[in-house]
Amino acid sequence: MRGAIAAALLALGTLRAGPDQATDELALRAVRFYRADHRRTRVTVFLEIPWGLVQPADRSDRPPSYEVVFRLADSSGATLHTQSWRAPFPAAARQPGGCAVETVEFVIRAGRYRLEATVRDSGSGRESHAGLDLEGFDAAPTASDLLLSPGIRPVAAADTVPRSGELRRGSVLITASALLRLTPSRSTAFFLLEAYGPSDRAEEGSMVVSVRSPSGAPLLRFRPMEVRLQPGGSVLRGQVNLAGLEPGRYLLAVSVTLPGRTVEREAEFLMERER
Repeated sequence: MRGAIAAALLALGTLRAGPDQATDELALRAVRFYRADHRRTRVTVFLEIPWGLVQPADRSDRPPSYEVVFRLADSSGATLHTQSWRAPFPAAARQPGGCAVETVEFVIRAGRYRLEATVRDSGSGRESHAGLDLEGFDAAPTASDLLLSPGIRPVAAADTVPRSGELRRGSVLITASALLRLTPSRSTAFFLLEAYGPSDRAEEGSMVVSVRSPSGAPLLRFRPMEVRLQPGGSVLRGQVNLAGLEPGRYLLAVSVTLPGRTVEREAEFLMERER
């Protein structure tokens, strides 16, 4: 493996069972965080595999399964790392709208990269593909990318191990999702981002959550919340209830204002009809 990768791909298999999956296509999303101690970018990637892409096995004693392959390449197209594994499709997600979620994490240096995912149905051999471009931070950013989730909860003394469909990030457990999908009965959007600051002092500021149309037109704006960053930075998280939004695609934006600077991050989500 070439020197641009500071850590091997780490695979975490999860699942999601939801009421709607708009198309039988892979959904791929990456969220970048900054590691100041090594001056590297840590990337968490979510890949959603709809049930419609997997066929039942030809034998009743074999559960439907798939193979997933991740390939990371540099800006010249040269392969830096590949990883693959085979997994059974979760029984709880074998229904219209259900999907498996595969998560990988890795660390990159400053530069441009290409991540490609291939999913091969073990029953039919059919392949599905998705890809995205990545860029490692070349300097300390003001904030990480924005992570959206249908559920984020704090780690407790008797609750430290991720459940099926979750991953742990520091002191919280996050329900994995490449694209947040809400419905009138599941209308709460959870969000998380890291805000970075001076290593020698704490900072106080405010955070505002808003919702926009895909074109950027403002639709909702929530009351500002006070935030306090520890020296070096802190994890900022929260939740907003989006009941009342019409079905469609939207952008959720989080704006953080600190002394001398304001940074905004946004991510797409769907509001779907109830089934």
